[in-house]
Amino acid sequence: MLLDKNYFRLTACLIILSFWSCTGTFNTERDLQVKDKLSQITADKPTSHIELLLYEKFNQIVRNSSRDSNYKLAYSLLVSDTQTLSIRQNSSNLKHTSVTVIFELIDSRNGKVIHKGKISSEATSGAVSSLYSQSKSSKFAQERLAILLAQRVYQNLYLYFLENSDN
Repeated sequence: MLLDKNYFRLTACLIILSFWSCTGTFNTERDLQVKDKLSQITADKPTSHIELLLYEKFNQIVRNSSRDSNYKLAYSLLVSDTQTLSIRQNSSNLKHTSVTVIFELIDSRNGKVIHKGKISSEATSGAVSSLYSQSKSSKFAQERLAILLAQRVYQNLYLYFLENSDN
């Protein structure tokens, strides 16, 4: 009797496990198709240091193989620094840094824009008294935001290709 219960539990677990593993293969196949399309994207060459960070991080994530480039990613970065708080006694300033990427995905075969977007990210920096340190802190915030935006552009394009996987 005890052996029958254990055998039943083992059989039920194996059946559930087999159904669970089958559902994962469908998602994996679709995921591979999307990642294949993402690897066919070639980003525009950077013109500044902050664009270089976005460019390198994006290419690192998509693992671009330039031989099969069917899509072109055109982008521009807009950087905004505003002073949010100033304390005169300690001469400390806080800066609010905002970096925005505006991008278009262009089909290289026909030159048409197939997807476009605008993504922003923000950070506050500069809670130090030295002007040099405030400048470096603001630059570091811009660099971190550019890397973060590369990841968000990738995620945006991933979702676009996932929704339009039949194309």
